[in-house]
Amino acid sequence: MTYQNSPPPPPQSVDTRLSSIRTYMLIAFIFSLLFMIVWVGAALWTIFVFAAFSVVGLGFFVILPAIVYFVLFAVSLIVFLRIWKMYKAANAGDIATLKATSNILWAIIALIFAGVIPGIMLIISDGPIHQL
Repeated sequence: MTYQNSPPPPPQSVDTRLSSIRTYMLIAFIFSLLFMIVWVGAALWTIFVFAAFSVVGLGFFVILPAIVYFVLFAVSLIVFLRIWKMYKAANAGDIATLKATSNILWAIIALIFAGVIPGIMLIISDGPIHQL
């Protein structure tokens, strides 16, 4: 028996796709939140080191990384809020908002600033969102 002409798989329902999108958004949400905590922790640690180095007179060299960490935290916060909006839309079944907020550019920004896992989850979820 040959299986050359196997039937195509049955199309997935909207509920099945939304379920997988919800899972992707939840994973992106959790890891984005963790990455924001890391950025804040790095900035606070750098400020602590700044205070210690200021006693010696080398504090200027430490304050610049702290500023960079706070800027990265700000971008990560914006990405986090976008993921939160997408997660709420997926939970509510609001396909129009989900399609409006899904963008591959934001996925790449998330990949750079909010961590690898949130960025990958947004890239993976972009296809099923546009198929809805």
